[in-house]
Amino acid sequence: MTNDASIQERIVKLQPSDLPAPPNAAATIVRACSDPEVGAQRLGRIVASDPILTAELLRTVNSAFFAFGHEIRSAAHAVTVLGNRALRNLALCLAVRDSLKHDAIPGFDMVSYWEDALRRAVGAKLIAELVGFDSSEAFTIGLLQDFGMLATVYALPEQAEHWIKLRGQLPNKRLELEQEHFGITHDKVGHLLAKSWALPEGISVPMAYHHSLDARFISESHEMPCRIAATADWLAAVFSADDKKSAIQRARVLACDGFNLDVDQVDTLLGILPKGVEEAAESLGLRVEEQPTLELVMREANRTLIQENTSYQELTWRLERALSEKELLANQLKKANEELERLAYADALTGLVNRRRFLEAFPAEVSRHGRSGRAITLLMVDLDNFKKVNDTYGHPFGDTVIEAVAESIKQTMRNTDIKARIGGEEMCIVLPECDHEFAAIIAERLRKNIDALRIEAPTRVVPITASIGGCTWSGKTRDPQEVKAICKRMLDAADAALYDSKNSGRNRVSWRPYTEEASAS
Repeated sequence: MTNDASIQERIVKLQPSDLPAPPNAAATIVRACSDPEVGAQRLGRIVASDPILTAELLRTVNSAFFAFGHEIRSAAHAVTVLGNRALRNLALCLAVRDSLKHDAIPGFDMVSYWEDALRRAVGAKLIAELVGFDSSEAFTIGLLQDFGMLATVYALPEQAEHWIKLRGQLPNKRLELEQEHFGITHDKVGHLLAKSWALPEGISVPMAYHHSLDARFISESHEMPCRIAATADWLAAVFSADDKKSAIQRARVLACDGFNLDVDQVDTLLGILPKGVEEAAESLGLRVEEQPTLELVMREANRTLIQENTSYQELTWRLERALSEKELLANQLKKANEELERLAYADALTGLVNRRRFLEAFPAEVSRHGRSGRAITLLMVDLDNFKKVNDTYGHPFGDTVIEAVAESIKQTMRNTDIKARIGGEEMCIVLPECDHEFAAIIAERLRKNIDALRIEAPTRVVPITASIGGCTWSGKTRDPQEVKAICKRMLDAADAALYDSKNSGRNRVSWRPYTEEASAS
């Protein structure tokens, strides 16, 4: 949308008085034709009272576009031949034509605008003839349905340059760009214009709702002209839009679905539309360029299609290569994510899970066992005299010791056990579905395996031992807060058992029973 605040303010305050007005004589005829008390004789006198308008009406009704087959020489005769509604529509078309002078909007391509308007008008008229709707009414609706666009640039002449960009767009995209550039769309301005000119609903409703066929705003009697206007918009786009292929496809869909026409009927209609535009332009005294034939339009659309098909194999190859590269990158990304996850949860020195992961996994296991009631065991392992090892042989040797003990834990414990390093030389092991009796056997096996380790230092082979404490819990709970409390009690009990081992001479396994008071000790 434009950033010019003054333009936005003017749009918001746009009033009917800011829009172009119909010539007085034509407006008088439009009002008179809408008055059921005005008869043909009086209407003829109203028309005849304005010589210039009379001449225009006679010239128009005697053109090839109307093709009455005999000359109409007087206003009264024209009124009789046309009838009130057709006369009103013709007067309205002339009023629209004369509401703005050719040079009223500097920089605006008026010829192109009327050319597109006539395409909509003729397209609407041709559809109406096929479906049994009033063709003069349809022609008038088609001519007026985008008049809001002309009125917008009349109110905002400095924005007229956007018309060139808008004209080549498909109708739905054109509406979006109007909102972006002007802050308002031609259908909304057309609604204001229809009120200003006091147009009948049969014309004003299609002007306002041909882009949004919403049943909340459109009565059943107005649905047909709204659909005609919407379809006519896409028929005109076949000749004016850059994307002619999409315009043709959409026009066919609207005509076939909305009016039960077949594709051949739609293409026949498109084929005669250019000649109809030239005849309508001559009838209304409007200048248009020589109209391209449907054959020329289709040739251009097919040329685009051929170009697309020519590059189809190359595009397919590129797509296949892109998909292959995408799969490769996806696999690499998956491996990288797995590695990141491993690094996020693994201890860098030992490969055991780290403290963060242990504090997530342990409560999850307790919660799972709380649903089944099966036993779960926690072991705490601490290397004996490890500070002395570090002080005597150095921290790099201490790291070697920790790595060896971690490897022993991996070899001894089951794959389903959670094996974690939670501190310098402290490890925790969670044994799922493992009661005290079985866990004690495994804990003793681990102690012996660590005791059997012999790690070579520069001056001697260093023996390694570990003290182990354990606690087993079994019970049922689904309460998250209770799970948290159970974890705390098990950790406290296993830690207390570990210190029992330390205080009893080290290199042994001790056990503490799970009690509700364990966390308080």
